Amino acid sequence: MFPALNMELEIVRTVLKNQVNDIYVCTDTRKDTGVFYTMVSIHDKSCRKLVTEKLNTERLFFSNRDFIGSFIYENRLNLVFRYYHENLLSLLGSVYLAEFTDCKRAALGLIAACAECGAGPELGALLLNDRNINVTREGEVQFNYFLDFAELEEGLEEPAYLQLVAEKVFGILELNYKGRYETPDSYPGDLRLFYMKLNTTGFSSLGHMIAAVRSMPDKPVEMRGLLWWIRSRFRRIRGFLFRNSMSAFLTILVVVTLIYGSVQVWRRWTVKKAYESNVSYNGIEYIGNVYLGEEE
Repeated sequence: MFPALNMELEIVRTVLKNQVNDIYVCTDTRKDTGVFYTMVSIHDKSCRKLVTEKLNTERLFFSNRDFIGSFIYENRLNLVFRYYHENLLSLLGSVYLAEFTDCKRAALGLIAACAECGAGPELGALLLNDRNINVTREGEVQFNYFLDFAELEEGLEEPAYLQLVAEKVFGILELNYKGRYETPDSYPGDLRLFYMKLNTTGFSSLGHMIAAVRSMPDKPVEMRGLLWWIRSRFRRIRGFLFRNSMSAFLTILVVVTLIYGSVQVWRRWTVKKAYESNVSYNGIEYIGNVYLGEEE
């Protein structure tokens, strides 16, 4: 039981335990509201000091509506957040985001959540772990705050963080195209442009990213004619042969051998049938009972 923040927090589930922090799902026994909370309990001294400094000087999570507060209990720094049911985007994205318009809404929701979380690049990168990103049936994105500070990358700069966000956003946008195209280079124009931007100059801000997503049509135009079909099949076959060159060589060798053997068997069978019908490759030998060959 943890008496803090005007609550009596009781652990109902342990999510993670390691040498840096523990993560729990808790409920408030003082108020029977049915609301659950995520509590990150930091016991590593250096990590505890780092997060405390961020809370005091950088106003960490100050603008985050899901952040309930923090408290010290038995040499542990505890961060308490609102808990959301774990409808993980990585598992349910293809189910709840059936249309590209749904993907756009979810992508914009993820960017907005990153902007509103108040975590900064270092902790914001922790939130981008698949276990922390939920999606609702309506396509809304929510964070779960299972922050594992053992994975904290200190000194992460803003451009690197924006790159991570853009990769997650693109992963949402391509949900309905990933299995239908060989590579992202074959995606519809606007989606392909986002991918090219992601892998070249990148995005300078979250606002820049929002503008790029909003500019996309609700239904991207797919150029899928005969030439596209031939090219995509050629790329698929070429990629398979490149990845499995030895297997392809052995398969072709076996197929050629089987074909050659089958042809030889067929030829021998036709010769035998022709001989049995008094027909050979040297001409007709008999007409009725009359022998047409040379007498010995």
